[in-house]
Amino acid sequence: MILIKVLTLADKVLPSGGKPLFTYMYTRLKNLSRLGVWSLIVAKSASSFAQSDSSGVDTETIALEDILVVGKRASLASAQEIKRDKMEIVDSVVADDINKLPDINVTDALSRITGVQILRDRGEGAGVAIRGLTQMETLLNGREIFTAGSGRTLDFADIPSEMLAGIDVYKTSSASHIEGGVGGTVDLRTHRPFDFEDRQLLGTVRGIYGDLVDKQEPQFSTLLSDRWRTESFGEFGALVNFAYQKRAWREDQKSAGNPVARSNIISGKTVIVPNGTSETTSLGHRERTAGNLVLQWRPSDALELYAEGNYAEFKTIQDSYQINVTPSSTFVTGSPRLFPGTSDLQSISWTKAPISILSFARDTVDRTQQAAVGGRWNKDALTLKTDLSYTKSFNNLFFSGPVFSGTAATFNQDLSGSIPTTSVGGTDLLNPANFQYASMMYRTRPFNGELSTAQLDGDYELSSGFIKSVSAGFRYAKRRAGNAPGLIFADTAVTGISAADKSGYVMTNPADDFLGGEGNSIGSYMVGNLDSARDAVGLRNAFGITAPIPSAGNPLGVWGISEETQAGYLMSKFEAKSFPLDGNIGLRAVRTLESVTGSRSAPSSGTVLPINIDSTDIDYLPSLNLRYQLVKDLYLRAGVSKTITRQNFDQLSPSLTLIRNTVNPSQNQGSAGNPELKPIRSDNFDLAVEKYFNPTTSVYLTGFLKQIDGFVTTVSNPEVHDGLTYQVSRPQNGSAAAINGFEASYQQFYDFLPDWLKGFGMQANYTYIDSETPSSILGQNAPLQNLSKHSYNLIGMYEKGPFSARVAYNWRDTFLSGVTNIVGVGALPIYTRGYGWLDASVGYRINDHFSFTIEGMNLLSALRSSYYGVETRPQSVWVNDTQIGATMTVRF
Repeated sequence: MILIKVLTLADKVLPSGGKPLFTYMYTRLKNLSRLGVWSLIVAKSASSFAQSDSSGVDTETIALEDILVVGKRASLASAQEIKRDKMEIVDSVVADDINKLPDINVTDALSRITGVQILRDRGEGAGVAIRGLTQMETLLNGREIFTAGSGRTLDFADIPSEMLAGIDVYKTSSASHIEGGVGGTVDLRTHRPFDFEDRQLLGTVRGIYGDLVDKQEPQFSTLLSDRWRTESFGEFGALVNFAYQKRAWREDQKSAGNPVARSNIISGKTVIVPNGTSETTSLGHRERTAGNLVLQWRPSDALELYAEGNYAEFKTIQDSYQINVTPSSTFVTGSPRLFPGTSDLQSISWTKAPISILSFARDTVDRTQQAAVGGRWNKDALTLKTDLSYTKSFNNLFFSGPVFSGTAATFNQDLSGSIPTTSVGGTDLLNPANFQYASMMYRTRPFNGELSTAQLDGDYELSSGFIKSVSAGFRYAKRRAGNAPGLIFADTAVTGISAADKSGYVMTNPADDFLGGEGNSIGSYMVGNLDSARDAVGLRNAFGITAPIPSAGNPLGVWGISEETQAGYLMSKFEAKSFPLDGNIGLRAVRTLESVTGSRSAPSSGTVLPINIDSTDIDYLPSLNLRYQLVKDLYLRAGVSKTITRQNFDQLSPSLTLIRNTVNPSQNQGSAGNPELKPIRSDNFDLAVEKYFNPTTSVYLTGFLKQIDGFVTTVSNPEVHDGLTYQVSRPQNGSAAAINGFEASYQQFYDFLPDWLKGFGMQANYTYIDSETPSSILGQNAPLQNLSKHSYNLIGMYEKGPFSARVAYNWRDTFLSGVTNIVGVGALPIYTRGYGWLDASVGYRINDHFSFTIEGMNLLSALRSSYYGVETRPQSVWVNDTQIGATMTVRF
């Protein structure tokens, strides 16, 4: 039996730009009509339905009642109540629902939420966009958290799903929200001891098997929580949560190479030819280690104090084997064929085609730590809250391995199928004597970051009148980010050594079923043995490379940023007495001081000169959230706000690199960051209709419009340095962009069905997003990258007695995944075709203490693919493991 309390948390407010605030609000609300007509129609029809179902309902109040939910459906009810109770438009998922699907990390769990789209990396979720925007604020228990890197946010793949009590995705903003989320705000909630009535002990053991990598690895987690009362010192609570994941994985990728314009394929015709093939098998394992410790103390009913520490480490250990075959100047006469009606090559047989084989270890690690203390004090109508935190994060890349070179007697390509077919003839790819060592690769690249924050919030409840409460707060944050000592690039040529001369350093490609056997590919070939690749110095010495690896990279690529923000807000919650309307309105003011350091090159002398640029910005971020109850459990919501996200750190770097061409000065080139980049700013409008039928049944429809200014484009302009003109590429703020669309969601258990069929239920959501932003490369408007116009989730559920089951299908349609500019061909968009991802789980509760679950991920063995602008110019295909897992859970 779980009591779901509705916790009224109405918050947040908006910007005026010199106009009186309420005039600004009125103007913005009028704009909602552009996306609101259909919402009002839906609201009216839903109202009529609800009135026929709820005669005699008192529509003068919108007080939400306590809801008692029994059994395993409590997780759905809890998430639904969070959505209903918040003043903002928010979607949530809680721990029990996360754990009922085989979600490895937080990104996987986020993919189930309406309006959220993700990318895939090594068979897991990676990269999150809310309504098409990656510019979001990421929080842990309400405080900012990040992963060190060029960006500003947390990599959700760092956090194991077992660490979560819930996830809240805020689509609209309030004044009390920490600034930074143009796309929205994602708040990860971990467990606390006072969340539980008494002692809790939970443990899980899981094994996961990947079919392509043909390996199984273990995972486990544990949670121990207790609370106890004393007569003299009040109530104490302590919680320890720990999770460890190890997962073996494999990902195969086949690429056709950039399109190249050739005039020697068919006489008198320019033919667009793929620049060969690149076939890569990557395999290894990923490890996540995470833990948190939480202490709570309630010395009296008025005061509560806490201290918590969080740690997350995410490692990817990867071995990659890649064969590249590129076109030569010769081919078999008569072999070229074009796609009908195009100038795009369909098939050909090349002769004497160059081969390179890369074998490399590519390991990454993210390590993030956060400590916080704070408290809450309440006396009569006044509530005060404070939080102090420190966050430190580190990210590093390690890359090392050999390169072979050789020649294929013949190389055959046919691009007509869904997977391009390739083969090599006349050359034994397993004979080391056919290859020479070309080079030894080595790179490392670190990122570092830290953040210190102090926050104080107060709320005063008024006893009567339209204004129910007034809230105010202040937050100070000091953040540092850098990449010292920079990218260390120590690739070194190797000459005069055959692969046969070092037989102990070569082996056969361990994956002979490339792409899981789909399509025809080159197949087995000789690769480097990577057993010694992680001992880079020893490997280089074995090949006579005695030059030491540099201790630092090029100073022109090293940057550091210090950022200090001071933010304050004022917000009021209100409730009308004569009709069922409530909401909040407020204003957040943010002052940002930024210091960017780096280096630039002096063209005349070639020396490196330091550069330091300071700047100050002040932003005013107003917001308004309204909630109107048409009838009982039928709500119409509106949200208007201004939000901001500052640019990524690498884009703000002032480093300037100039390359002088002494033969032709008109070709002097340069590249730089731009510390004068303005933040991305957005005016946001939302209108939603929500109907709640019972604790686990609801339907809603939300329309949204975002008017965004400040997206970054790369622009090349002539600049004069030391009297010479250079064509310098810099990131610049682009023109305004618009994003609009709607979301629809439905969830229900079919309790009207007879007997055991009552256990069936469904969750379904659909998102439509239309976006447009200028592209300086394409020379025309284009949709936002990695944003699908259409996406949906279908989740079938079963909860009855000891049985529990979920089948989840996530689908997104074709999206723009990149843009490239190729000499002789021009600017080309890169599109990734739409694809679906199927996961499922079946669980059985043996008794109150033990349960067992079988789960599967990527059950359809999804084939992802992309192309350059048109279908007759394929780019890449990817395949990942289908993974099967089994989990035993123990609870006391």
